[in-house]
Amino acid sequence: MDMRLLSTALPLPAAVPTCLLVLLLVLAGCGGDAPDRIDPAEAPRISAPSDTAQGYPSIEQSALNDPFPAPDLTLTTLEGDQIALRDTEGPVVLNFWATWCPPCRKEIPDLIDIQNEYGNQGLTLVGVSRDQEGESVVTPFVEDMEINYPIVVEKDNQLEEALGTVYALPTTVLISPEGQVTHSIMGLFDVDSLREQLDAWVDAEEAVADRS
Repeated sequence: MDMRLLSTALPLPAAVPTCLLVLLLVLAGCGGDAPDRIDPAEAPRISAPSDTAQGYPSIEQSALNDPFPAPDLTLTTLEGDQIALRDTEGPVVLNFWATWCPPCRKEIPDLIDIQNEYGNQGLTLVGVSRDQEGESVVTPFVEDMEINYPIVVEKDNQLEEALGTVYALPTTVLISPEGQVTHSIMGLFDVDSLREQLDAWVDAEEAVADRS
């Protein structure tokens, strides 16, 4: 087993025993297939921002064999805004994270940059906090980090269970403009390949708009 995975993806807390069990089985070499979901045994060993990820798996290597529709769920942000996943226009990036997770904190500056670059091009970027303490720890952290994208605190596991692709933190899930869950990235993501995927989706959307 490549021990670098342990430094870039942390198991979820005891509040989500099913996902933790799956992760432990994978690390023990006993992971099994999940129909229509990414196989944890085939998940990227590690991914990271481009300045430290020479030769590591790109976004393409985290693509699901069988994309599936985004869950029919509405998320409520810290500010009280609602995001209906099936009603969004453009691509969606869901980043599962926690304040206690060092790899999660490492990728926040890249997510801030992604929001700055693509937020006005139709991207919906949402940070999904798995902090069981809730808003009392998440809100001051968001303010200190000057996070510029919506944050949702998920305590009930509903979104995670609906996706079926979240085995550790951080995990980043991509939803195409057509509303299909297409990628699930366990560990730090490669920021350059994420930009390439978003560019492809944005360009395709603009091409469709130009023809209409």
